[in-house]
Formats: sequence, structure tokens, C-alpha cells
Amino acid sequence: CLAPRLLTCFIFHDVDHLPEDSRNMYSCPDQPRHMAVAIDKWNYRMPYSGYFGGIVALRREHYEKINGVSNEFWGWGGEDDDMRRWIVEQGLKITRYNTEIARYKTIKHEKAARNPERRKILKEGNKRSETDGLSNVSYKIISSEENDLYSNITVFLQKTIEV
Repeated sequence: CLAPRLLTCFIFHDVDHLPEDSRNMYSCPDQPRHMAVAIDKWNYRMPYSGYFGGIVALRREHYEKINGVSNEFWGWGGEDDDMRRWIVEQGLKITRYNTEIARYKTIKHEKAARNPERRKILKEGNKRSETDGLSNVSYKIISSEENDLYSNITVFLQKTIEV
């Protein structure tokens, strides 16, 4: 289940990244867009060629096509790489602005603990892409706020404990 049908663009945004250039448009183009191409904490370079973290924009039809994102990731790390793999597996092409436009400043904060299971979950990602995501997510809407330029929907998620 997804948010109301009027929502056509989904932007996943790390809270510690601030855009530096007003030409970096927050929109959803014809293909998924990786928006955080040049981040100050990595000297305005991507940490590795397949990096897909920080800020990502997807149209609703792309998000539905890839079955959303995995529900297996809790804590920091791995979920962005998993999403990238699902996008590529579905034949979508990742687009990026150039590094002069897609620039971000990182707000300094205490580093979160890495998810110790991230590598194992990533390794099994292609096995789960059809059964893990929108098809099995369970949530409760806590609040919903509609604004002119965006909607903010707060949900409650509970980690499923496997027995």
C-alpha cells in the first residue's frame, strides 16, 4: 500500500544533507535520480562508482515497479545499495546532475551505529526483490500533512521478529 494516488514523486533524503545549489531541482524525472552526487564530507566526490545514497528521487511508477525498498534494513547502512540494485534489475537507468549542481553540505553529528547485518542482507537482495518491500510492509499512519510543495506522512513501523 502506498500513500494517496496524488503523490507522484518520492524523495528519500538523509536529514544531515543540505543542498548548496538552487539549480538542484527536487523533482522526479523520467528515470530515477541520484541527487547527492557531490558531498563535502567526501571532498565533493562519490565514495564509490555505484554510490546511490544521500538523496534519491523516484517517480511513483518506478517505486512500484521495484516493489519499494527492503523492510529488512534497520539501522544505518546498506539500504541505498539494495535500492540501487533493485532499480537496475528492473531495467531503469539512474540519472545524476553534474557535480557543480548536485552539491551538498553535511551537518556534523554523532555517527550512527552500522547495521551489523547489512552485508548479509545486501548479499541476499536479489532473492528478496519481489517479496520484500511494498508487497509485505505493514505500517500505521500517525499523521499526514499536505503542503503546496510536499506532503509529510509520518508512519509507525514495527520490526518483524523472525522465530
